[in-house]
Parts: sequence; structure tokens; C-alpha cells
Amino acid sequence: MLAKLKLIKTPKGIDSILMLSAMLIVWIGNYSNLDLMIADSMFDGQRGQFAGADSALVGSFQFGMTLLGAAVIGLAIWDTLRPLAWLASRRSALRVVALSAILVPPSIYLLSTFSDVPCPTDLLRYGGLEPYARLLETLPASASAMACLPATQANIAWWTLALPLFCLPARPRMALLLAGIMLLCGLAAGWQQQLQGTQFFTHTLWSAWIAAFLIYLLHHLFRAEDALA
Repeated sequence: MLAKLKLIKTPKGIDSILMLSAMLIVWIGNYSNLDLMIADSMFDGQRGQFAGADSALVGSFQFGMTLLGAAVIGLAIWDTLRPLAWLASRRSALRVVALSAILVPPSIYLLSTFSDVPCPTDLLRYGGLEPYARLLETLPASASAMACLPATQANIAWWTLALPLFCLPARPRMALLLAGIMLLCGLAAGWQQQLQGTQFFTHTLWSAWIAAFLIYLLHHLFRAEDALA
């Protein structure tokens, strides 16, 4: 029993990374001007709109991510009905990735419905009607209810942060490299949304953090089940 309990301990460092990264995002959103600096650089004052307002790349990217997610979910269902000749760690990873594709996008969207944070295009600074407020500041009572935190429009990409689990535990360096690539892909999708003025940079960071936290919980849950099986 003691040996099994050791197997389900929290992976070293992951919880600390999640905590420190959350603190960093809070600091950026509340004590720096990074959001405004990035948004200002993307806003064309002469035309009165953001640089990527007419871009159609986001829709194509979201469609591609939806197809990839559907393929992973289909593979997980197939493996459940007719088990593939995989190691137990690969099977657990497949389940986590499939559940991430199912749960991450709606979870981020649901959390956004509880926020009152405006998007850049809603702000007076960029031709809208709302005042700007930092993360921990209270909006005026006259402000309209918004739902722009965390970023929802590019959240379809963040479930891919679970893909590095296929490399564990045998190839941790490859898992780290793949995690970096998936993070860059998600940030690129979020960047496109920022070019359209629909998200701030920290909104994208929060959606990435929430996705990573959910994936971490799912991975820990399946590790515990495997250890106690």
C-alpha cells in the first residue's frame, strides 16, 4: 500500500510552476502596462481599428484544431471499445488528451461568463465606450457587463498542451520540447486574437493557465487510478 501511495504523489515542481505562473500573470495584469503596450502597437489610430480586424486566419485555425480534437476523441473511443496494443501509460495519456479536448474549451468559456472584463475593442482608448481597469480594479457601476477574461476565441488550441503526456515517462526532454511547441502554437492563436482587438495578452495567458491546470488535474487523476489498479 505504501508503494502505491508513493506512485500517486504530486509530480515534483509542477504545482510550484502553476502557482508561480499564476502570480506572474496577476502581476503583469495588475502592476504593468504590458497589455496596453501590446494593444497600442496593434491599433491603427488613423483607421480606428486593429491591424487584424479583417483576418480570417483564426476561423481556419479553429477548424483545424476542432478536427484534430475530434480525431483524438475518436481514437480514445476506439481504444475503449477495442483496446490497442499500447502501454498503460500511453492509454492513460490518450484518455487525458481526449478529455482535455472535450473539457478545456467549454471550461474556459464557462469561466469567462462570470467575468466583467471588457475586450480592447470595448474600451474608450480604442473607440469603444468602456473605461480601462486593471485585473484587480473594480469597474465603474455604469460599465456594461463583458466576458473577455479568460480568452475564449482561441481556447480551442489549449487542449494540445496535453499532447506531451504521450512522451512520459520515457522521454521527459521530448515532452518538455513538445510542451514548448504547443505553448507557442496557442500563444500564436491568441496573438491573432489580439491583432483583432478581441483579447488582451494576459487574457490569453489566463486561458493557457486554466487549460494547464485542468490537464494537470486529469493527469494526476489517471495516475492515481493506474497506481491503485
